[in-house]
Amino acid sequence: MPKVISANRLADGIVVYAGRDGSWPERLSQAKIFASKAEAEAGLLVAQNDAKRNLVVEPVVVEVTQDASGLRAVTLREAIRALGPTIDFLPRPHAFAPDANWAPAKAAKQTTHAVLRIPRSADARENDPREHELLSTTDFPQEIAR
Repeated sequence: MPKVISANRLADGIVVYAGRDGSWPERLSQAKIFASKAEAEAGLLVAQNDAKRNLVVEPVVVEVTQDASGLRAVTLREAIRALGPTIDFLPRPHAFAPDANWAPAKAAKQTTHAVLRIPRSADARENDPREHELLSTTDFPQEIAR
């Protein structure tokens, strides 16, 4: 079964594959294909040298299949790494109407005042009676503008 080498780029954590020319492309289709286990192990040694040079992290040999649509990872884990998350974690632009008004014109301005109280022993309160407060940024809009 054909194999490729997968790793994560150290700079940003993106999944990358050992390329044909010694580079680390992000697309599985640009990965160097190893026909045998011995070739893949030799390629893994080269990839581990790149890991020592802080280019990639955790290089591993990944089994792939090749069909009419191109390369495809065999295991579910590697398929998810190759194709990305299985859920849509970003808001869709079409989920909101383009002319939606998020803040009604007649809505009263809300100010928040969050107070963080740290429980202390009675001895600590006697020595330092201050109350710690965490004020929200809406309390001081003029300070934010600077």
